[in-house]
Amino acid sequence: MKIIPQDKLIKYRWYVGRGRNNNVAFWDGDRFLTIGNNGEWIVKYEQYYMSKDGCFQPFLMIDEGLIIPHGNTGWASHYGKGLIFNKDTRKKRVSSEQFRRKHQLDLEELVKCKSKATK
Repeated sequence: MKIIPQDKLIKYRWYVGRGRNNNVAFWDGDRFLTIGNNGEWIVKYEQYYMSKDGCFQPFLMIDEGLIIPHGNTGWASHYGKGLIFNKDTRKKRVSSEQFRRKHQLDLEELVKCKSKATK
């Protein structure tokens, strides 16, 4: 697996890689935020790795998945019964609602299959 070029990173996504402080980091569009320890746990900043400077090398964007919600409003739409991990969620950040509209039939089928399996 090769390092993801800086111009291919997607803002506000998490990446697995190699860094000075941690091997998982959040890209804010300018630098990586990661957890480090200097006697206590803190958020540290690391620049994108270059041959002469920087210290985080991103290799893989983390697929955060999309929620199968309990309902359509409020907290019921935020928390759910499970997560779907799908290649569409890795390409770009899409809201759960956008994903549900695009894949509504797939979700309905998944929910039907899960309810049949739990009966």
